[in-house]
Amino acid sequence: MRMYTLFLLTALLFAMPSAHADLARAQTLFEQGRASEALAEVERLLANSPDDAATRFLQGIIYADQGRSQQAIEVFAGLTHDYPELPEPYNNLAVLFAEQGEFEKARDSLMAAIQTHPSYSTAHENLGDLYAKMAGIAYDRALEEDRSNESARLKLSAVNGLFPAPGSFDTPAATQVAQQQPPAQPVAAATEPEIIESEPLPVTVPAVAQTTPEPEPVVAEPEPEPTTVAMVDPEPQAPATPAPVPASSAQDAIRDAIRDWAGAWSNQDVDGYIDAYASDFRPSNGAPRATWVAYRRDRLAAPSFIQVDVGDIEIEMLGADRARATFVQGYRSNTYQDQVIKTMTMRRTTSGWQIVSEVSEAI
Repeated sequence: MRMYTLFLLTALLFAMPSAHADLARAQTLFEQGRASEALAEVERLLANSPDDAATRFLQGIIYADQGRSQQAIEVFAGLTHDYPELPEPYNNLAVLFAEQGEFEKARDSLMAAIQTHPSYSTAHENLGDLYAKMAGIAYDRALEEDRSNESARLKLSAVNGLFPAPGSFDTPAATQVAQQQPPAQPVAAATEPEIIESEPLPVTVPAVAQTTPEPEPVVAEPEPEPTTVAMVDPEPQAPATPAPVPASSAQDAIRDAIRDWAGAWSNQDVDGYIDAYASDFRPSNGAPRATWVAYRRDRLAAPSFIQVDVGDIEIEMLGADRARATFVQGYRSNTYQDQVIKTMTMRRTTSGWQIVSEVSEAI
């Protein structure tokens, strides 16, 4: 049974007049079950506009429909990198990860979708399905260890009742596209996307009509404590810094700061980890800092152990008080491991060198 039966895939269409007709034709071919022809049309469009987000998204949907999961994952992962403010690619990544049994990755992707758009109901529903599926696996294992465990048996029965019997949905859900008004904010120099919900079969889920995008909640930062100092810096983004130091000394200090950050992460020292980030740090998906802090506290506390290794750290000084650091980051815990290329922008503050932005790229 494919994970399409548990989760909702979402579809996305950009209103780009020049390519709209061609993209709509590819979409129509796909809906008619002519996936190979639709993919050929998509590849033709991408040859002329390789960065077109809507065309790339449809390519990922077609790959997923054809069972080419790894290629679909690569497409959606690329979209999360290039358009981190869109929740749909994160959601579809979660569907594919869950289909492969990589529930930790699926959960992280859904959390990223929710952080990007807290009102995104599809991701909330999929997260509930994911937790229920994981609970069912855990109860099943409990019964394998103790067949007389009636409590686990009753809970497993309740969880299984949430989902259809195996084989009920052997065909992936068709993607149904309905145009809507685009949100007001632009997306990376491209026309803003229209967001469309798909309908998993055979359950009929009406498309959600969006007229005005629901504003994201604003989480206010705590007010600073009163101070008796007569003069304060009115710009929190540019706090007073010590006198400039030689570049070689600055680079050594940056490397030490990164190793301290990795050490705090490995030791699951949440406060030390959070303190490595500047007060104006914002995650790449645009989530409020308070939301990000709460999420990272949960992620650091969950595993029974964490080990973070950093390779050779390359430093590029962007000024006396700013730098860019690039290194290979290895992560391992009792539930997950990976290796990425991490790029951090660092700023020298009164608290030392701190992280103001970071980007991870899969190796």
